[in-house]
Amino acid sequence: MYQGKLRKMTLILLALYTVLIFYFLYIGFGRSLQDTSMRYSLIPDGIPLHFPRGDFQLEDPFLFFEMGNFVGFIPFGIVIPLLFRCNFIRFIALFILSITFLEILQMLSHLGSLDIDDIILNTLGAAVGFCAQRLVRRDRDKFKGICRIILTAIVLSVGVYASVGGINHYLENGGGEAVALSELTLKEGEILWDETLLSFTAAEQKVEPQINMYSRKNKRNNEFTYLLNGKYTKIAGNVAIPDDVASKGMSIIRFIADGASIYSFNFSATSGSNGQIPFEIPLNGVKELTIEFINDYSNPITNAVMWDVTVTEVNSGQRIINSMKKNKITVLTNDPARQ
Repeated sequence: MYQGKLRKMTLILLALYTVLIFYFLYIGFGRSLQDTSMRYSLIPDGIPLHFPRGDFQLEDPFLFFEMGNFVGFIPFGIVIPLLFRCNFIRFIALFILSITFLEILQMLSHLGSLDIDDIILNTLGAAVGFCAQRLVRRDRDKFKGICRIILTAIVLSVGVYASVGGINHYLENGGGEAVALSELTLKEGEILWDETLLSFTAAEQKVEPQINMYSRKNKRNNEFTYLLNGKYTKIAGNVAIPDDVASKGMSIIRFIADGASIYSFNFSATSGSNGQIPFEIPLNGVKELTIEFINDYSNPITNAVMWDVTVTEVNSGQRIINSMKKNKITVLTNDPARQ
């Protein structure tokens, strides 16, 4: 364990880093108290580490928050065991209790959500940090030893990410083909697709749909259902409110799987305030998928739109997972911290 001046300096750095983590958990990413709903996800869907998608962008929110939830907690696994004597089981048990408490506090304060996937990623990061400092036995209180610990943590992180991301990539994409949602037959309801794929701007960024686009001629409040019969593993696409929408109120896009809400987007319909948001939602054995568009303003047509929406067919690996998760649906909500 660290002693003397090194211990005091490490304690100060740990305290400052903890304050920074608290900022991101409860203040950062545009969190506010305006949302009074309680958001939670209690059903894990494996380890949520994924390779970048084909349209990889550095600002991809899914990649950013997955990596942040993983890498951001590695320092705790490194530093805490160097300051306080503890074995792996005791450290991980106390860490899980602590991070679960913080996630519950996020939900109760309406500043975030209780998300089991976040807890898994945070714990995995802390475990990598713990293993990194234990693998370095010598000179751990010297500069060269600290450098070895950091380098070991980087190597372990890359190895874990490559392994888990590779497995997830195979299970989610190996052999599965992406099909445009506009090509599927509706079971119930009506939907208009924009055949011209006209470009528009969202938050002053030009958007050019390539596959399909939810027509802005659809009625203000719309609901339509697709019969999937468990043949698809995920739905992906983009949503936004175009800049030329001059209206007030709220717009909601809600995805409902077999009668249970699994994801929703809540927009303030102020013109120019909502940029493009990519989404990727698991459909683990879902038989019926319903999509709702709700606009609470008097404008008779829709405000929010979605485009380049595809569903990916289930491959052999995913069929095994779905059979193990029969009758279970991952519950997700629109958490600003994950966008």
